[in-house]
Amino acid sequence: ILISQFGSALQEEYAYLLNEKNKIYIINKDAAKLDWKKLIIDKMGLYFAEDKGTEIRLSKEGAQLLVQEAKQNQKKIINIVELNVEETKTYFQGTDVEKDLGTAARMVILSYTKNILGCAKYKEGKILNFLPKAYRGEVLV
Repeated sequence: ILISQFGSALQEEYAYLLNEKNKIYIINKDAAKLDWKKLIIDKMGLYFAEDKGTEIRLSKEGAQLLVQEAKQNQKKIINIVELNVEETKTYFQGTDVEKDLGTAARMVILSYTKNILGCAKYKEGKILNFLPKAYRGEVLV
């Protein structure tokens, strides 16, 4: 799904954990060798993404990791949307961003001055804001 959405997937070897809420966490592959039957764990590792069935919504850190690894491995990422100053301010205020990216609904990685801001859904002329409240506020750009 990552390759079809963004043109790349993680190259490092991670173990992927999926919880009951369809949230995907990544951990070091060596940690996956633990006897999981003896552990009661809701989450472990880095929150990477949410499985939405036919698409993956990356976390902010997941989007940053995917882009960073793609650059290191000279892979091209697709569906990166560069926001301008006003759009970035709107995004960090928690509001959907009006932007014409065509007619196809899809997940996009958001960027501002080559800094990865996160992942969002583009649909019907809007970038739907999924930014967690912890990251919202006034941005100095």
